[in-house]
Amino acid sequence: MRTLTSTLTLFLLFACAVGASRVQGQAAKFGKISDEELKMRVYEKDTSAAAVILSDVGYSHFQYSDGFKLVFEREMRIKILKKSGYNWADIEVPYYERGSDRENVTSIRGYTYNLVDGKVQKDKLESKAVFDEQMTENWSAKKFTMPNVKEGSVIDVKYTIYSDFFQNMREWEFQKTIPVAWSEYKVQIPEYFDYKLLQQGYLPFYNSTSSKTQDSFNVKRSGSTEGGGFNTRREPASVDKVDAPSSANSWAMKDVPALRPEKYITTLSDYQAKIEFELQKVQFPGQSAQIVVGEWEQVTRDLLEEEKFGVQLNRNGFFKEELAALMAKYKTPESQMEAIHSLVKNRVEWDGKYGKFAMTPIRKVYDNKKGSAAEINLLMTSMLLEAGLDAAPVLLSTRENGRVYKGSPMLSKFNYVISHVRIGDTEYLLDATEPLLAAGNLPVRCLNGEGRLIKKDDQRWVALKPAFIYSKLFSGNISISSNGDMKGTATESIGGYNALYTRKSILEDGEDKFLESFAKETGDMKILKPKIKNLNDEAHPLDITYEIAASGSGQENSVIYLDPMLGRGEKENPFKLEERAYPVDFAAPQDETYICNFTLPEGYEMEEVPQSKVLSMPDNGGKFMYVVKQEGNVVQIMSKVNINKPVFYAPEYAYLKEFFNQIITKQSEQIVLKKVTAGNTQQEQAAGNAGK
Repeated sequence: MRTLTSTLTLFLLFACAVGASRVQGQAAKFGKISDEELKMRVYEKDTSAAAVILSDVGYSHFQYSDGFKLVFEREMRIKILKKSGYNWADIEVPYYERGSDRENVTSIRGYTYNLVDGKVQKDKLESKAVFDEQMTENWSAKKFTMPNVKEGSVIDVKYTIYSDFFQNMREWEFQKTIPVAWSEYKVQIPEYFDYKLLQQGYLPFYNSTSSKTQDSFNVKRSGSTEGGGFNTRREPASVDKVDAPSSANSWAMKDVPALRPEKYITTLSDYQAKIEFELQKVQFPGQSAQIVVGEWEQVTRDLLEEEKFGVQLNRNGFFKEELAALMAKYKTPESQMEAIHSLVKNRVEWDGKYGKFAMTPIRKVYDNKKGSAAEINLLMTSMLLEAGLDAAPVLLSTRENGRVYKGSPMLSKFNYVISHVRIGDTEYLLDATEPLLAAGNLPVRCLNGEGRLIKKDDQRWVALKPAFIYSKLFSGNISISSNGDMKGTATESIGGYNALYTRKSILEDGEDKFLESFAKETGDMKILKPKIKNLNDEAHPLDITYEIAASGSGQENSVIYLDPMLGRGEKENPFKLEERAYPVDFAAPQDETYICNFTLPEGYEMEEVPQSKVLSMPDNGGKFMYVVKQEGNVVQIMSKVNINKPVFYAPEYAYLKEFFNQIITKQSEQIVLKKVTAGNTQQEQAAGNAGK
């Protein structure tokens, strides 16, 4: 019986596997669900997947009815494999709106299919389940959740969007955070519209085609009356067919792997396989060309004349008295810059919002003592200019917002403003949103490639480089007793970005709560009497001092095992992929140093001890040092990890991964202490051997 059951189980598993293997990457037809899709319980190309997009097909084209409209049609099929994939049944359809004009989302249809007792159960998406939600100033979304979703469900969704905003040709994401069996995008564009194609990602197309074709549009002409008196004549309404040369393009990807989050990236969308479109110009027959995307020189002029941007830089009457007091106190340009930066960051609280325009006038922001990043830093730029400093705003895109395409101006890609100051040959970048950040340093969120300097006579990109590093130093002195007890003192000296964000945590949570949490982080090792030093002294590292205690076996041991890193070594390699197509971005260099002196108990010596090691990456990318020194009964362990550059590219990934593998291996090694009897110490044995 057991054999029959086992055979049946194997047969069923084989049947499911065969069913899964038959689900091939190809465009699906809406509403036509196969048995294989319904029976599939695992996606064989990624058995860990909670869901898989079986088919995703989009089509953008133009229609004419009292003017051109851009039409986007989409059909998508999703297989839900696990409960953790239920969120893929929550659908969002973004649409653009400006003033009273908005894109029109129509023909939303959806069905959920389940296999119940061998029969297909079909549940329809009801129109009342669809609702609108505003996302940003110009973007809203139709949102809905598909009905009766469970493990094994197949979901079909389709919709159409009509748009008068030609610049909003839909981008297409071939890659998602779940695998995609088939993704295809078709675009047909009349010659009147000139778009630039922007492609990103690291995956090849399964196929890509481009051809010349014809579009036909029915142009309605209203009836009209011409002439007058006896010469009056009536021209009837008509519908004329107009043919326009067009380009037809199609791109497809098959068996697209899931885009999985890894450590040390900006945002996943930077590495996602996708295509975007940028409208360059529009030219209809018999009309002059309308340039849609201009040059940066024109964009800069427009921004400097914009009420919510450049005009705010000239609104300076309300702070002149306070600024005059600073100017009288501080005489050098550097000290004046630092004083203005300090005034703004301590007076105006950041509300947590980004933005590139001052939605509230800077005068009101100054009075209300609260504003967005754009408002705060435009206010600071205005004060720097009034002080006679060579200052200007810089547009950038934060790390989570993604990279900026530098080929031509796309203001929609920017979401943040900082200040630029030039003093002599030295350039400074300032952000007044962080009270704990000194002038010349940027928050990590701003360290994203380059920003655009908005300055009439200085048209260029500026590098968004870190002014300091991630820095941490642990130093300890530990005594070990014969029963394995340990006690001693330690200091953690935290600098750079580590200090900035640790100070923020302390100030937000309160010292008591922070120290309570800090004392719980060491497992078997107890942290006692922690104290914080230099909390409000940003010029020096933040120090946390404490006592360390750990209990041994309670009786004398002949052998004592010691973790020389006290649990502070690297436990897990942050880089798990065999290959990584996208860069590793640390944002800033790193320096982590560990030094601990261990006093050994009397009558014990080291039987096993890690060997010293020095490891360097190519091109001075990083260095690891592990050094063991002994003087008498004191053993010093020093471990130092340096990451010397912020970004490592794909060809360097293997070196970086192996670098961390070796760090983990070395830092996990133990010291073995052995109790020795009289006449059997290593020194005495060596002396005896010499006598022989």
